[in-house]
Amino acid sequence: MATVPPFPKLKPSKGRSRWLTRAEEKRLLDSATSHLRPIIAVAVDTGGRRGELLGLDWRSVDLDRNTVTFLDTKNGEDRTVRLTDRARRVLVGLDSQKMGPVFTYGGKSILCVKGSFKSACRRAGIDDFRFHDLRHTFASRLVQKGIPLYEVMHLTGHKSFEMVQRYAHLGPDYQDRAIAALNDDDQDVVENQWHDLGTVASSRTQGSQAKPLKRNGAAWVT
Repeated sequence: MATVPPFPKLKPSKGRSRWLTRAEEKRLLDSATSHLRPIIAVAVDTGGRRGELLGLDWRSVDLDRNTVTFLDTKNGEDRTVRLTDRARRVLVGLDSQKMGPVFTYGGKSILCVKGSFKSACRRAGIDDFRFHDLRHTFASRLVQKGIPLYEVMHLTGHKSFEMVQRYAHLGPDYQDRAIAALNDDDQDVVENQWHDLGTVASSRTQGSQAKPLKRNGAAWVT
């Protein structure tokens, strides 16, 4: 009976978390062509995927409610995102219609921005950056502003919480809360532990001269 040979397990690749700094974003926008610049700005401010943006129709843009809806997204569901002030200004500045593609060039729908985006990055001096990283920029900035990962997950349309875990370390209080939790331990217990190690806490020795440490073999002792 034929047997299937064992195959080595492939280690899942680490998700990218490359994102734009404010300075990089300005350089990129300044270096982008006139038809690409609005797409970049809306991508950064909505977290839209390239396909979602290029397929965006004016029927999915509600300037009265300040929202944009990406239809039939990667996870199979529609996703509505509130517009930032900048994203709204960008969309208002375009030739809005009752229906039809939002982003156009020469009156026709833009189907691909790969070449123009790559050229803009090169002119801006930005290395190792892909269009999808504009989406990472959106998520990263939310986390940096203290938005909970659960809310970020819904704004980006991720189905799995694990997908947004890559941004956790960007939170402004990521380590502060963890270390503060340790500092909340009973100080008396902590000081007693130091006594057990032969060390007197500074708060207990104020006003008295601490004993100097003497070398005894390979260890320091009092």
